[in-house]
Amino acid sequence: MNRAIITPTLVRRWAMLALAMASLSSGCFYPPTQKPPAPSKDEITLGEPYDLVWDAVHNVIRKNKLSINADDPNEGIVETETNRFTLADADCGRLKGIGGKYAATPDRAATAVYYFKVKPKGHEASVVSVQATFSAPLYVPLRPTRDEQCVSRGKAEARLLKQIAQEAATIHRPAFVKPAS
Repeated sequence: MNRAIITPTLVRRWAMLALAMASLSSGCFYPPTQKPPAPSKDEITLGEPYDLVWDAVHNVIRKNKLSINADDPNEGIVETETNRFTLADADCGRLKGIGGKYAATPDRAATAVYYFKVKPKGHEASVVSVQATFSAPLYVPLRPTRDEQCVSRGKAEARLLKQIAQEAATIHRPAFVKPAS
C-alpha cells in the first residue's frame, strides 16, 4: 500500500498555490480614463425667449421620463434623475477578472443626474446647458461593493440639448386675434 506523506513543505506549497489562484481570481478596478466633455460642448444658444425654452426643457424631461428633484424657474435650474444610462453615455472604469479586463457596466442601481440651466440672453434668446453626473455600484470580486463616479462621454448631454433645440423650435406663444365686431 502506497500512502502519500504530507510534509510541512508540501502543505506550504499547496497553501502558496491556493493563495496564487485566489489572487488571480480576485478582481481589480481601473478607474475611468475618459476625459469629461469640454464646458463649451454642454451648452447651446437658442433664438427663443426664456419662457419658451423653459417649457421646451420641461417637455424634453417628460418625454425622457426623467424624475425632477429640483425645479427653480427664478434661477433657471432643473435637476433630474434617472436610473437609465449605458456605457455609451459614461465611462465607469474597467474591471479585471480571470478572463481579463472588461468594462464596468451600470446596473439597475446606477443613477444619472442631469442638471439643466436656462439663462436668458437678451429678450429673444436663451442659453441652455446640461451637465450629467453618473454613478454606479461597483461589484469587484472578493471586495465590498462601492459606488463609483463614472465620467460622462458627453453623448447624453448632446442628445438632450438637440431635443431641447428641436422642441423649442416648435413652441410658439398663442397669437392674439382681434374679435370680429
